[in-house]
Amino acid sequence: MRRAENKIISMKIFLLSDTHFGHDKMPQYCGRPIGFEKLIFDNLLRVVKKSDMLIHLGDFCIGDDEMWHKRFLTEIDCKKILVRGNHDHKSNSWYLKMGWDFVCFAFSNTYFGKKILFSHCPHPINDVDFNIHGHFHNSLPRLLKKEWVTPDEEYRNKHDLSILTPKHKLLALEYTNYQPVLLETFIK
Repeated sequence: MRRAENKIISMKIFLLSDTHFGHDKMPQYCGRPIGFEKLIFDNLLRVVKKSDMLIHLGDFCIGDDEMWHKRFLTEIDCKKILVRGNHDHKSNSWYLKMGWDFVCFAFSNTYFGKKILFSHCPHPINDVDFNIHGHFHNSLPRLLKKEWVTPDEEYRNKHDLSILTPKHKLLALEYTNYQPVLLETFIK
């Protein structure tokens, strides 16, 4: 009788944020290419494997929620965590029923020797090494210079901007060529 070989499956952890699937203003607001959804899906399908985990830092879609979630959760085959953003308005149980493996507003854990807080908007730094967040897209440099584009933009972002420190790490798809990013690479 032959012994079965033990296979060690290496799980990679990928990050993604602010996909805003179905949001037709993203090309105007953030300079995304027309058809950015296909670009994001193609990159995910090319990079993420079944043995991997994907942490989505919120603002998954704008409208047509059921269609976007069904497509994403069917096509992208891996463990999926949704950290809810300011546009993710359904209940946790709705997202879980759609197929997410875990849903929360924020969570922290230790990876690669660093205690990391994952959230959509920046959170105050307490007992963590980093807060990896989304929310600002590629607008953070403009917002820090107080160059407001819409009348309510200062009000909406004032609190989040006031708590930023060097320990806050922004993940913006506009800076990653619309690809998921390896957690290990991102924190280094």
